[in-house]
Amino acid sequence: MIVIKLGGSVITYKNKENTFNARATKRLAKEIAEAGEKIIIVHGAGSFGHPQAKEYELHKGFVDKERQIKGISLTHASVRKLNMKILDVFISLGINAVSLPPFPSISKSFLENVKKIADMGLTPVTFGDVLLNSNVSIISGDKLMELIALHVKAERAIFVTDVDGIYGDMKKDDSLFKICTPNELEDAFIHGSKATDVTSGMAGKVKSIKRMAYSGVEVHVINGKKPRRLFNAIKGKRVGTMVIPK
Repeated sequence: MIVIKLGGSVITYKNKENTFNARATKRLAKEIAEAGEKIIIVHGAGSFGHPQAKEYELHKGFVDKERQIKGISLTHASVRKLNMKILDVFISLGINAVSLPPFPSISKSFLENVKKIADMGLTPVTFGDVLLNSNVSIISGDKLMELIALHVKAERAIFVTDVDGIYGDMKKDDSLFKICTPNELEDAFIHGSKATDVTSGMAGKVKSIKRMAYSGVEVHVINGKKPRRLFNAIKGKRVGTMVIPK
């Protein structure tokens, strides 16, 4: 089983609110279809969801519940809109994709459903979203990647980003990790996209990558703006950063 995170910086225009990058998404979907593997898709929100969540401060929990209730509705509607756009592209290319929103909460049954649907031959497509338990919070696509990859015991997890991989020094382009172990990521960064969001950002991404690699999952971080890199990563080739399981 392979789990792929389509980063919001690749499938949307992060500096243009609610703007879908259909061309990039279609190219990536073609590479996924061509690879012919059993795949679970997680996608980021990019310019969908983040503006609403930030405006209503949903990442801070309930601080003004009466006002934030509207923000929950707007944020969830926005990320669902993006999710359906992605599904339309996938289905048009012959991928039997189905939507699995994490809202309102992540449970064992949600993770079991993801696995069960993938085992049936469908392609689950889930995404970062609002969560509601006793409080309100945001779950990032990166955290979903970690939870799903560990639950299904994924062979490989691929982060499709707008940069070439993980860097040892975010100010030096020649410090790209090509192949590394999770221990080597202690002081590493994934740099590139400067658009801010309400998830844990780059630090959270690296933490999730380390947890997956320590648990036996081979992790790839690739540049999704460059053709064929996703296809090659799905096939296990090193095209960006490959984090070897420990």
